[in-house]
Amino acid sequence: MRAELEADFEEFVAASADRFFRTAYAITRDEDRAGDAVRSALAATYSHWRRVSAAGQPETYVRRMIVNEILGWGRRRSSAVRPITELTKRPPARTTGQRVVDTDVVWTALLELPVSQRALIVLRYYERLPEDEIAATLGISPETVGPQSAAALADVSRLVTKTTRQAARA
Repeated sequence: MRAELEADFEEFVAASADRFFRTAYAITRDEDRAGDAVRSALAATYSHWRRVSAAGQPETYVRRMIVNEILGWGRRRSSAVRPITELTKRPPARTTGQRVVDTDVVWTALLELPVSQRALIVLRYYERLPEDEIAATLGISPETVGPQSAAALADVSRLVTKTTRQAARA
């Protein structure tokens, strides 16, 4: 029976680890932190796999663990403080034109949001999860997903406008 559970867990990881990493990376924009969050969540899931798999929605369970891990870093005193200049650096320009520039501006603006707002936007617009699943992942009520999304988008819009105006002046 143990071998069957392990094989089931390995199959689950093989099918979903890349998606978990993309979600974690979209929230953190840091490969090391994203990998740490995914590994931590999967390690914890492994020890409770029988119960998690029996509950029926292991992806939702692991995604919530990943988001909680990322949100927890900001609450822990031991988490590294990142200088703002590091967060606002843009990756080197690519040759795919204005669309890439626009995408970079949006990701830069997202990095300036609190991680909880960034997680909400990633789960809603990047992962395209339904509101009830977003609420379950973030530990909020489904009724607050819409208003919090609107507030987060308003903040992103304000930051994009600010960045665009600064770039135009330069």
